[in-house]
Amino acid sequence: MTKAAIYSVKNGPLEAQVSSLGAECISLKYKGTEYLWQADPAVWGRHAPVLFPIVGRLKNDRFSHANQSYTLKQHGFARDREFQLLDQSGNSLSFVLKQDKESLENFPFDFELIIRYTLINTGLQVDYRVNNPSPEQDLLFSIGAHPGFRCPLLPDREGFEDYVLDFGQEQLSSIPIYFLENGLIAADRKSLPLEQGKLDLKQELFSNDALIFDVNPISYLSIRSKKSGKGYAMQFSDFRWLGLWTKGENAGFICIEPWNGIADTEGHDGELKSKLGIIRLSPGDFHEVAYQVELLG
Repeated sequence: MTKAAIYSVKNGPLEAQVSSLGAECISLKYKGTEYLWQADPAVWGRHAPVLFPIVGRLKNDRFSHANQSYTLKQHGFARDREFQLLDQSGNSLSFVLKQDKESLENFPFDFELIIRYTLINTGLQVDYRVNNPSPEQDLLFSIGAHPGFRCPLLPDREGFEDYVLDFGQEQLSSIPIYFLENGLIAADRKSLPLEQGKLDLKQELFSNDALIFDVNPISYLSIRSKKSGKGYAMQFSDFRWLGLWTKGENAGFICIEPWNGIADTEGHDGELKSKLGIIRLSPGDFHEVAYQVELLG
């Protein structure tokens, strides 16, 4: 196996590193402080994987297309594939992944996935562009992000439950969330109570896996320590859903996940074309979205 290449960019006190494996951002620092989860394999061995060509889990890990059945694991294959560097200039890095013999065995579509990381004054912007290079076939896909942030940032002085979620809308008293059963979207919805658009971060919130919200009316979220004032925020208005996730008590991280795609519903018939959140691109068309991470404190 070819060893992944690591690329670095800087913008003043900000610096980031991206691996060619999965085009995954593996470090995001401000004045030397690391904000990104450092992929402890004993807890969760990833930093910020890209979710493509599906987001979440398929029912029975399979989908059907054109009378054929295919196997695809949770969140797709892009996070485990080697990307090619397209461009490294100034404060940005761009990578590309295209279909090949291996991908076509599990995902029978031509595609070009381009990911660009740009250090902006307040943090990081991540751009996704999906092209359909096929002259005749529609491209059916989903795409999302899964960045994990260190939580707490100062573990010697604070804990996970010293942080506050803030959706930036004081009028919000509650927000609907999707309910997961065995990794699939259940028919029932729940409501998460908020206080002036805020909620104290508690481990028990994740007792049933991820929290999943519609990106409407929300499009912004900050997570900040009540003790140090440090934290991070994300603007994700280009996306349809947002997931929040951590892995068990004292995991040491929280993921803020903007998605254009979602896990299968419990009652899904398995057809990719009818999957909740699937995006259909005509031949020659493209899909562009971006999200921004702001480092706080």
